Amino acid sequence: MFLTWLMCISYFIGSYYICVVIFDRLKEKDQADLALLESQLKNMAVKPSQSMKQAV
Repeated sequence: MFLTWLMCISYFIGSYYICVVIFDRLKEKDQADLALLESQLKNMAVKPSQSMKQAV
């Protein structure tokens, strides 16, 4: 009986740890994507004449 409780507790702790790691990595990836998008938008705002020439 004790072994069953120990296995259940370790299972829930392991599941919680895995979820935290997965969501942390997703958050880091989202932050990197947002930083890349922000830099691309700044480049477009700084060089509007070049982007217009490229469009034509």
